[in-house]
Amino acid sequence: MTKDRALVGVMAMLVLLAFAAGCGLVSDQDRQEAKKKVDDLDEKLDDVEKKVDELLKKVDAQEQQDQKEK
Repeated sequence: MTKDRALVGVMAMLVLLAFAAGCGLVSDQDRQEAKKKVDDLDEKLDDVEKKVDELLKKVDAQEQQDQKEK
C-alpha cells in the first residue's frame, strides 16, 4: 500500500515536471535542479522497495514457520 503511494507520488511529480517543461515555464537551471531531485527520489524509492521486499520475505518466512508449528 505504502509502496503504491510512493510510486504514484513520484509518477505525479514526473508528469507535472514534464508538463511544466513542455510549456516552457521552467528554466534550464530549474529543470536541471528538478531532475537532480527526481533522480534522488528514484534512488530513495529503489532503496525503500528493496527494504519492503526484504521485510515481506521475512514476514512470509515467519508465517510459514508459524504454520509449521501448528
